[in-house]
Amino acid sequence: MAGRRRGFETLGDMARSMGVVLVVVAVVVLITIRTKGQAITLVDVQGTYAQATIGSTPFPLVTPTGLDDRWRATSVYYDPPERTGVPGVTLWHIGYVTPADQYAGVEQTNGPATDALAAELTTPKVAGTSTVAGVSWQRWSGDGGTRRALARTDGRATVVVDGTAGWTELETLAWSLHAHS
Repeated sequence: MAGRRRGFETLGDMARSMGVVLVVVAVVVLITIRTKGQAITLVDVQGTYAQATIGSTPFPLVTPTGLDDRWRATSVYYDPPERTGVPGVTLWHIGYVTPADQYAGVEQTNGPATDALAAELTTPKVAGTSTVAGVSWQRWSGDGGTRRALARTDGRATVVVDGTAGWTELETLAWSLHAHS
């Protein structure tokens, strides 16, 4: 059985090989484009807030007011102690895609402030302070500077505003937060 000797492939063989490679590259590009263009699923913050406050909460929950439509709520939950797994500790969370297409979240808990920060930032480091609406917030950075957080403890709860968003967007979110009794 005689076959072609190596090194004597035809131009047609090379074109077929290039075609296979181009198909693989096209599939990878299409997957990448689809991943970036995925629709964002929005959530109902006020509905979850209403459900959370049917009973009593250990602290007044904060919710944002005055954010424009470019702030898109993508996650919200209220975890009482039965769900957090820590006796007496409650967690309230709201997550957003910001106008700059970054992530910003609000975490409110009556657990230790250090635990709240550690849950959001790997190796949190103090990065200064911000004054938002006359209130002082401690600035924190973590994850090699790719994530930031503003934190303050007021009464029975700690509020952490965190994410990949820049300081200005985090401060805007912090400014919008209001506690409801």
